[in-house]
Amino acid sequence: MAVREEGVEPSRPYGHTPLKRTRLPLRHSRRNPSILLEEQWSRRLHTIATMRRNADVVIVGGGIIGASIAYHLTKKGVRDILVLERGRLGSGSTGKNAGGIRLQFSSETNVRLSQHSLPHIERFADEIGTDPHFHQVGYLFLITEDRDVDAFERSLAMWSRLGVPARKVSATEAKGLFKNARTDDVRFGTFCAKDGYADPSSMLNGYVARAREGGVTFMEDAAVMAIACTNGRVSGVRTKADEIGARTVVNAAGPWAGEVAKLASVELPIQPLRRHIFVTEAVPGLEEDFPLTIEFATGLYAHRESGGVLLGMADPTEKPAFDDSVNWDFMPTAVERALSRFPILERTSIKTGWAGLYEDTPDKHPILGKVDGIEGFVNAAGFSGHGVMHAPATGELIAELIVDGRTSLDISALALSRFRTGQLVREHNVI
Repeated sequence: MAVREEGVEPSRPYGHTPLKRTRLPLRHSRRNPSILLEEQWSRRLHTIATMRRNADVVIVGGGIIGASIAYHLTKKGVRDILVLERGRLGSGSTGKNAGGIRLQFSSETNVRLSQHSLPHIERFADEIGTDPHFHQVGYLFLITEDRDVDAFERSLAMWSRLGVPARKVSATEAKGLFKNARTDDVRFGTFCAKDGYADPSSMLNGYVARAREGGVTFMEDAAVMAIACTNGRVSGVRTKADEIGARTVVNAAGPWAGEVAKLASVELPIQPLRRHIFVTEAVPGLEEDFPLTIEFATGLYAHRESGGVLLGMADPTEKPAFDDSVNWDFMPTAVERALSRFPILERTSIKTGWAGLYEDTPDKHPILGKVDGIEGFVNAAGFSGHGVMHAPATGELIAELIVDGRTSLDISALALSRFRTGQLVREHNVI
């Protein structure tokens, strides 16, 4: 994004590639993000330099979810909090996120999480002291396929019931909202003016700063190698350098949350799934402001970014993997769709691109809350691309759960046990 968290490695532009000519060589720059799996302490790795300490709460993961939880815990009076990040703060999914903020989901659970989060984002600068660069330009969904009509009609009825100010728009009205979008094949659209996009790194920086003021310690390059459990409850964690006693451990490790959970002998159905973003140079004649626009049938989306346009699109052939290198061979596919939907982009070129990881669950909903049989182990992961927009609500709710033992918004439907009982909560509006 335009503002990057210090320590987040920026994507490297491949050069100024005209959108009409997009054949680029594949880059080879694979990461090795694996977390070492151990089921018990390995004493022979300990040295005299190993530090031993205690914390009230250990949070595994230094992205926006972990930082939000840490901040909200300090608001509830918890001070001895340690956040352990395997790399640099924000170097995972947070720093590579498109920053979308929306109310337009198909599940009531996701809508309520967004309704809980949105007021926090709207007043973020006042509460946190950092400008989140929230562009409240709205989301415009373009529905072009018959298979999606009924689902969005049901969503419109639910949004009305829940007080979401979204409305159905005709193809002509959609064209009025974004004159540079082609709408001749659009059955209808949906638009919500409360939606928009923010800068994830600015939000992360704000949470980290306020959490540190509240006494939170953030440690980078501190991958968790083991989680200790004693008599059915968490008793601590270990990194290469530290052994930390803690009666509460929060798994906010994003795409790596499944690997972290295995350290406590817990199986989380979370898989890392690569998503690509490409950014153009300036576009002569393009509207200054336009809604974040989604061609729902293909998952193509676009919004303003750094004077140009940010384009995102999922590769339907992508397989789960810890790979956030850019597949430049996929760029022509995304560009072809972008040119078809937004012909004005013929006037510009691609200047950069990057890839990040969704933390994908089978029903596209997060896994929130305690784990049966392991007291003190709490999950806050599996957001399936919606972590930034739901970070404020998640931080507040997980802090309530830890301190008060209950939450102000019912999150029981998001428990890990739903995958065992088959009570999944499906989300249709995934991009």
